[in-house]
Amino acid sequence: MIQFFAVVLPALILFCGLSIDIGMLELRKLQMQSAADAAAIGAVLEAERGTGNWVTVGQAEAGINGFTNGTNNTTVTLTQRANYGAYNGHWDTLQATITQNVHTIFMGALNGGVFSLTAQASALTTPCVYLMGTGTLQNYNFEQVTGSTTGDTCSMYMNTNLYVPSAGQVAVQAVDVAGSPGSSSVSGFVFPGPLYNVPAMTDPLASITSPAFGSCNHSGFSVTSGIVTLSPGTYCKGLNLSYANVTLSPGLYIITGGATWNHVTVTGSGVTLFFTQGGGGGYGQFNIQNSTVTLSASNDGSNGTTTAVVVFADRNWTATGAQDFQFTNSTVQGDGIWYLKKAGLYIWSCGNFTGPHYLGIVADNVYFGGVIVTPTNNYSYVTTGNPFRKLGSLVQ
Repeated sequence: MIQFFAVVLPALILFCGLSIDIGMLELRKLQMQSAADAAAIGAVLEAERGTGNWVTVGQAEAGINGFTNGTNNTTVTLTQRANYGAYNGHWDTLQATITQNVHTIFMGALNGGVFSLTAQASALTTPCVYLMGTGTLQNYNFEQVTGSTTGDTCSMYMNTNLYVPSAGQVAVQAVDVAGSPGSSSVSGFVFPGPLYNVPAMTDPLASITSPAFGSCNHSGFSVTSGIVTLSPGTYCKGLNLSYANVTLSPGLYIITGGATWNHVTVTGSGVTLFFTQGGGGGYGQFNIQNSTVTLSASNDGSNGTTTAVVVFADRNWTATGAQDFQFTNSTVQGDGIWYLKKAGLYIWSCGNFTGPHYLGIVADNVYFGGVIVTPTNNYSYVTTGNPFRKLGSLVQ
């Protein structure tokens, strides 16, 4: 019996040692994966803030989770564009990779007792522009001023076709198109190149509550001169402004019958303009002509507004056959999402269309000409965070 144990005992010890080492490696791999996940998410959130520090923040997140770049044989790298898995080649992903050389206790006879472990995670950034319908993006100048190859996070997601003429340019983080290359026409500058045949997107803001039409506070309201301050309320049969300097007080403006703003300066902070029908007014159009408009959404949904949404078109909108939201010869700016799920947006011969912190577009289709559209994606100012966040998460 003693002889038997003398033979078997070393094998049992080796087996136990191998089990301990394998268990340790598996535990370390799980820890590394959690750290890679945290690094990818942290990098995406920081990239959206536009600070340019997303690599540093991603590495710091890995360090908080026990894997510090440059120590304990550990390397933590953050890169734009996943190079593996289902999102391989997607520019709108940030990828975290952690590698570590791990010394085992009992497996010294194998590979010198050192094993290299790797964990990877990719997080998808949230687009700034969503085109939901069957129309096209027709573009002459559409760009993100901070560039498109260093982790800046304003991408486009299109259920539509893409048309960029020779004089146009699109420079964002990513251009994802649900259709095929044959359904689009691109002769201008597009960087990075469009990624076609991606899955169609559903309404990214379907979860937000739509304002409700009640009774009219005003009917056929117009301002034709002077310096005027308007109060929130329901404006039936139009809200028309011309040759005036107008301030919109914070709150919700429900508008039926459309609106025309011509030769005006309009400012408003903490507002939502909700275009619908009722009180004798149909959906109409919203036209801004020869004007300077600075409108910003509420960051906390106060005063009955919709958080982060500056213009909201009724989800039951009936298209008129043309883009129903039109800017011409005007400057329009301010933080907010233009949520026009079933309506088109037309911008022609304008200055910049941008927001200092965040500007999002959800529309059926858009047409941009003679304008620089600069979407931005820093929702750190919004109390509830990025409203598109459910789309910006770990993907692999």
